[in-house]
Amino acid sequence: MDKVDDLLKNNPPHMKGVIANDLVILNIAGDEVHYWSPRLTFRVEEDEDDETKTKVAGLIGPRPPVWTLFMFIYFFVGTVGFFISTFALSKILMGQKSYLIAAFPITIVFMLTAYFAGKYGEKLAKDQMEILKDFVREVITFDEKVENEPLA
Repeated sequence: MDKVDDLLKNNPPHMKGVIANDLVILNIAGDEVHYWSPRLTFRVEEDEDDETKTKVAGLIGPRPPVWTLFMFIYFFVGTVGFFISTFALSKILMGQKSYLIAAFPITIVFMLTAYFAGKYGEKLAKDQMEILKDFVREVITFDEKVENEPLA
């Protein structure tokens, strides 16, 4: 965590970070920020089995507003499509005509549109994800000079 703190204090111009206990949250900063900019969250903790080792585990993905928007789209479209399609199917099973059954393929189209929009955003954020990953790689890079120095 000291190494993370030192790297963040060097104030990378394209990145800002927050450290809370053993959790680190990294965001893209400055003029490079756009709607699809990623966030990297990782945890640094001691290995329970071997106290001389450290575990680093993380997640990289969209910022919370983007997650929320996509979850809302999936939930709303799925729920509305389910109820309209169920209503239309029940009318058809009772022998009545119902054009509402067309809601099912329309729901699928909306879901696929949201999915492909997310994939497009992922492509737009690819370079920024590499910047965040490089920061973590720099954090976990082992400095061999320190290890090979004899103890006094």
